[in-house]
Amino acid sequence: MSMSSLHSLLEAIKGRGQSLASVEGTGAATARDLVYLAKAVEAMVGADALLDLLDTAGRPAEIVIVPAPGTATVTLTSDQVSRDVVVVRPDQGAYTANASLIVAPSRGWAAVLDNELAIPLRVRTATQATPVDIAPGRKGWLFCDGSVVDHVFDVAAAVAAAASPLAMRGDLYVRDGSGNTRLALGAAAKFLGSDGTDPKWLLPPGRPNARVRYLANDFIARDADDILIPGGTAVSLTATPRLGNLITNAVTFPDHANLGIWDADSQSCMTSIYRGFAAVFQDGGLSVWGNSNSGRNGDPNGSHWPHFQPALYRTTNEGHLLGETLTDSAIKQIYGNYGTTMILLENGELYATGYGGHGQQGDGTTSSKSFFQRIVFPGDAGPVRYVVSTCMTGPDSSAAFYALMEDGDVYSWGYNGYGQLGLGDSTNRTMPTKLAAFDRNVQCIVAAGGSYGFAHFVTTDNRLFGCGYNGYGNLGDGTTANKAAPVLIDAGPVVKCANTGYGSFNFAFYIKADGKLYAMGFNESGQLGDNSTTQRNSPVLVSTLGLTDPTKVIDIWAYGARYGAGAFALTKNGQFWAWGSNVNGQLGLGDTTSRQAPALVPGVEHVSQVVSPTTGVSQSTQYHYNNVMVLRHANAADRIARRNGYPMTAGYGGAFMGTPNASNPTTAFKYVGFPPKYHGRIRRIGCSGYHDGTNTSEQDAYALAMDGTVFAWGPSSTYSLGDWMNTGSICPQPLKF
Repeated sequence: MSMSSLHSLLEAIKGRGQSLASVEGTGAATARDLVYLAKAVEAMVGADALLDLLDTAGRPAEIVIVPAPGTATVTLTSDQVSRDVVVVRPDQGAYTANASLIVAPSRGWAAVLDNELAIPLRVRTATQATPVDIAPGRKGWLFCDGSVVDHVFDVAAAVAAAASPLAMRGDLYVRDGSGNTRLALGAAAKFLGSDGTDPKWLLPPGRPNARVRYLANDFIARDADDILIPGGTAVSLTATPRLGNLITNAVTFPDHANLGIWDADSQSCMTSIYRGFAAVFQDGGLSVWGNSNSGRNGDPNGSHWPHFQPALYRTTNEGHLLGETLTDSAIKQIYGNYGTTMILLENGELYATGYGGHGQQGDGTTSSKSFFQRIVFPGDAGPVRYVVSTCMTGPDSSAAFYALMEDGDVYSWGYNGYGQLGLGDSTNRTMPTKLAAFDRNVQCIVAAGGSYGFAHFVTTDNRLFGCGYNGYGNLGDGTTANKAAPVLIDAGPVVKCANTGYGSFNFAFYIKADGKLYAMGFNESGQLGDNSTTQRNSPVLVSTLGLTDPTKVIDIWAYGARYGAGAFALTKNGQFWAWGSNVNGQLGLGDTTSRQAPALVPGVEHVSQVVSPTTGVSQSTQYHYNNVMVLRHANAADRIARRNGYPMTAGYGGAFMGTPNASNPTTAFKYVGFPPKYHGRIRRIGCSGYHDGTNTSEQDAYALAMDGTVFAWGPSSTYSLGDWMNTGSICPQPLKF
């Protein structure tokens, strides 16, 4: 039976009952009839009320038509707001009003108002001063307490928050002092907590000066929230927190943009810090440890043990004066080589300690010193962005230094025997001198070669220039003549460059925007990867890589010089390739056979970093303690974010391998063991040591965990591991700063 038929039947019964009750005389209803009639009426009244409720519930949403142009005030009745949904619809014509005003009754009610107009709705009671708004095409869940209309839940605000602020994976929707807002996913080193007032991502409990932000020779900057700082090529006349550049230009570099490729980071592959290392803490402080040769650790007492937050000096015999204002600036870069250490403050000031026999201290003298003294640049130089040197690949103090300035200029000083300073001659410099070849247009510098130093520069228009020693064609200009001023090597666009070498046995690589890899220089062990051992004076294509889209090269690392020299590359598909000398299995290919062309490294993918303490051994009869450590990740996303890495080692089976009972040689990459809390939680790796070609081999390894803990392992000579007990270890041990 339909609802309308049931209504008709009830009405007929009610009408018949009324007729029966009104009859008099012999046809009148008896008392029993009246009782039955009363019961029937009672039932019908209940049924009628139920039908009325069903009718009300079955009615469609209340429709309210607002005439164009929307300027007229619409007053809702109590019956209208008693509906669960009130739909406000347009009439014919254009709606030009700023908003349509709806006046609701001053009584208790709650309803959803669906605004189908092209203009906002403003809803209030007759006595309410400030209306609530419902955006065009949006719904608002409103209630009235008898005098004021308000949102039960601000649907529009919630939708907007979910659609825009919460667009990134891991975003949280929280309420702080400013209201409902987005809280972005915190860095991997942090946990969600509270500062007592608002929810925040916080560093683990502990002293800030016990948590490390940077290891020595790191060119990737991070802010106080542990977020990577991409750099950028824009000229700045003031100091910035940036170091190297993240490749982000998708127009010029479609195969490299936003894939975690940093232009200056290849320089971290090699290091020759002498029996020690250094680190920058989260609070901007510093610790330098290990051998104090030439005063490189900045301790005037000449001690080797960990030295914290060294004092800064204005001159060789006096601190800064009373009237001088010293900026309380944190350290953003710690740079070290065989005999010199430099610290760069966030305000762009550069300080040096250690060897200065060729002017490396930049103070106008050729004296060494054992304390940090500020290097004074010309008055128009501006702040320093980062510093590099040629002595990253061997026990050599004859370093040339280069400072990339925030405005894109380059200054150099130190040893210049082969024109590596790029100043047009071979005269050493004891103070920073500007390279005339560049005018605020350099975005990256890489250097290597020790006393046979050479450097490459990538300009802001992505061209490649080179200067310095060129005896094996390592500059790539088609000759073997040294260049005292930068010369154009490739018109680009060049992504990044990697240099290495020692004792004149230099070679280099660079990646172009098409994903192809080019090499030049010394090639005795096939380290150029062109399927030959022929020296190349001009750039030659590294065979097999970059010829298909999956094998386009996105990152490159080079290490060593003559014996033990090689290279690694990462391709777009995440694969890891190796070639060059393999005398101790350091390529990780499962054997000790050298390769003249790239070979796929099994079991290793998504690598973000390669380091090697393999220095430039120059004689075949010398001892070759060749080791390599890589930092691999489980996936491309972790590699791009530089988080959650797994150190792996291969090569000569000493303490550097970080595992007990390491085979010698270890010809396949093996995982370094860490406590459960730190397995797969390593951000950065580093190495140092001493290897003079004799049977003395002291290669040390370091790893920076996501929470700022530093691990060290290897032999310990003159506190090279940063351990106060001066004890070596074959497995990673956390340093206690």
